[in-house]
Amino acid sequence: MPFLLVTGYPACGKSTIVDRIAEHFREKGKEVNIIREDDYHLFDRSVYNDATKEKEFRSYLRSELQKMISKKNIVICDGLNYIKGFRYELFLVGKLAKTTYAVLQIDGTEETCRYLNEQKSPNERQVGRLETEDPTFSDDLSVDLDRPAPRYVSLPLTDLYEWLIEGTALKENQSTTTVPLAPTNFLHELDRTTQEVIQYIVEAQRTAIIGQEIVVTHAEDGKNKLRFTKVRSLPELSRLRRQFISFSKTHPIEKKEIGNLLFSGLEQTNSDRNFVIFSEST
Repeated sequence: MPFLLVTGYPACGKSTIVDRIAEHFREKGKEVNIIREDDYHLFDRSVYNDATKEKEFRSYLRSELQKMISKKNIVICDGLNYIKGFRYELFLVGKLAKTTYAVLQIDGTEETCRYLNEQKSPNERQVGRLETEDPTFSDDLSVDLDRPAPRYVSLPLTDLYEWLIEGTALKENQSTTTVPLAPTNFLHELDRTTQEVIQYIVEAQRTAIIGQEIVVTHAEDGKNKLRFTKVRSLPELSRLRRQFISFSKTHPIEKKEIGNLLFSGLEQTNSDRNFVIFSEST
């Protein structure tokens, strides 16, 4: 269930460090799944040159994360992940799964990244928009060999373990809460019920006296009396009905509450306003 998002410059040693982290967690008896760039069947190092291909690639990463994330395993996303908005999208996936979450930035210097990139085979080297030519680095680089390489650099393994395994899980909020699905016949029932109520009011107005109470159908006893204060035209009632239907489509309710809420909205129109816009408080 814990989710670790790794980000950093191209060729800074992310994959090597991810392998070390995964090995540490496996030694602790944890199951680890790693999402890598190379897992995408259309991926090559020039994908970052094409905005459309890069967008499709990010969609793949997000989809894989949604499939892998669970309560039983640790998921590590290994890639550039350099776009803040995309990292936030993955963060929301973690919130939806109510998991622990951490971002690990591999902070290699540009000189080190260029040096490591030169050690790779030509088809594995980072090229394109994120790896442009610079005359400053056209000559051989003088790399400090005393600096720890990704394979040996000190990692906060204990902190990562405590944060992801023993830390506080993310909680859902309004941006990640799944909207409950309405019953399959909800729209049909909504249309039928509201139509019957409006038709009943139109018929009742013909014999009602100003000040008299009209008993509205499809509403609970005690909540179904509407005081007749003026004659409402069919266009006005139809407008109110359309407003209520639009509101109910975005705020699904139980079928038994359709009549009650529609009655509540109609009752509010007895004020000085000619019509009411249905809202959260209705």
